[in-house]
Amino acid sequence: MKEITTDDRLFYFSRNWFTLDGLWIIEVEKATNFDMALAIDLAVWKELFRIVYRRIKEYLKADTKTIAGVIDVLAFRWSCEGWEYTIEQGSSREARVSITKCPYKAMMGRNKDRTAVIPRICKDICIPIYETAIASLNPAVKMQRTKFMGLGDDVCSFELTLDEKH
Repeated sequence: MKEITTDDRLFYFSRNWFTLDGLWIIEVEKATNFDMALAIDLAVWKELFRIVYRRIKEYLKADTKTIAGVIDVLAFRWSCEGWEYTIEQGSSREARVSITKCPYKAMMGRNKDRTAVIPRICKDICIPIYETAIASLNPAVKMQRTKFMGLGDDVCSFELTLDEKH
């Protein structure tokens, strides 16, 4: 058996994660149609990120009863995938995040055949995924988003607040 390093594994999985995602939706779209591909993709991503975020939470031992804990989980994923973002921790009950680079949008933007679908991916996949994912970490965290790069804004915005009742 060939000996591989952690760097070898990182190269392999990071290079192929986005390729798998792109090929998956294109092949489902060919076999069905774009709307069906989006519906299936959304179901897969919602379930995947529920699992991924639970695993990250356990790995980090993050206390997702707090905004800081939820942000830690999100930031871990974003950093692993190569997102660029800034976090403003407003208080223990609120935070704002600005995404300045989304690797999924960047990948689609490099493929002239997929550039036109970026707004649909943003609206039909990305937005609902975050609603489900954040609720899976802590249903008391409320999220508001007003800017979306996939819809033409210069950033994606997230405002997270902990419901006062909790």
